[in-house]
Amino acid sequence: MVKLNRTTEYGLIALRYMMRKQSQGDVSVTSARELADEYELPFEIIAKTLQRMKESGLIQSAQGARGGYTIRICPSKLNVAEFLELMEGPQSLVGCTASAPVDSKCGCEYQKKCEVKGVMSDLNDRVKNFLAGILLTDLSEFKSIPFTPFFNTLDDSSLAQKESEAL
Repeated sequence: MVKLNRTTEYGLIALRYMMRKQSQGDVSVTSARELADEYELPFEIIAKTLQRMKESGLIQSAQGARGGYTIRICPSKLNVAEFLELMEGPQSLVGCTASAPVDSKCGCEYQKKCEVKGVMSDLNDRVKNFLAGILLTDLSEFKSIPFTPFFNTLDDSSLAQKESEAL
């Protein structure tokens, strides 16, 4: 359903690695070569990923022969939804649910007769809220994220009403 691009995935790997180093008291910088070697990832993509993360303000660089990167932001104050937006830009499940000015057209050929835009917008909001509830530190600490099925958010009478409307 939601698919991360490779740069975002590598960015999460890099942040997790740097957070783990910090938690062990290691204040040294992390280089693209170190990450590429540790995880057997392509050096060029890791280097570009770290550069993108630096440009977005997530990490900072130290120049020189022993240069590299350190975390600039506090990972406990950044959630996965914010990280995705920093790495990939605004996110939505379908184009018509993207944040856009009210007057703009979504470009969907079915817009005039669409019956699912409201449902897709709701689903988009739920996915964003779910991702917003996961802090980057949750990922680094392997915390289990409790799963609440969407239908449990409705009370029994609302569920019965929705089922009868569907028939």
